[in-house]
Amino acid sequence: MTAERDPAAPRWTTIATPADRARLETMTDSWTRARAAVPKRLARRLREEGALLDPAAALDLPALSPGSYRCRLVRLGGRAGYASFAPDFCYVDGDGAGLSFTKQTGTTLPGGWLHPDTDRRQVFLGTVRAAAADVAPPYGTNPARDIAGVVERVGPLRWRLVMTRAGQGAILDLYELVPMPPAPPAPPR
Repeated sequence: MTAERDPAAPRWTTIATPADRARLETMTDSWTRARAAVPKRLARRLREEGALLDPAAALDLPALSPGSYRCRLVRLGGRAGYASFAPDFCYVDGDGAGLSFTKQTGTTLPGGWLHPDTDRRQVFLGTVRAAAADVAPPYGTNPARDIAGVVERVGPLRWRLVMTRAGQGAILDLYELVPMPPAPPAPPR
């Protein structure tokens, strides 16, 4: 006998692994631990990040539009307590199946699907590739590469993707996502 899906439950809840569902459910605790792990000497840096690092800053309309984004990794917790890296490039693509997210440059390359959840967030379910040439396995086939996260809008043309797993001993990895303006057309010759 199979359990019937609650029609009111978001679709991602039937796709996410039990481990990722548990990590998503405890995201508030992760935020609390991550912010507490930042040394007091770096408190000003957290304030300067504004809504990006405010766990309660999520706004309505979280959906990312298809296109290119500048995505900057911010890492909380771990040895440094706080680290911000140079922006890389990410891409959101839309088709009949939904929205996909792919980080295109950098050393850690998450990619996967964005799923509607609430009026203030989308859920990201994907995997991590180690290099741009690698092909990551589909979500749910290799627990070591699976990753989940939450996309929230935190300002005009500003989103964050908060991951449930972080690198280098950190507690939270999050990406600031800012759309890249389209390139102007080439002048006529």
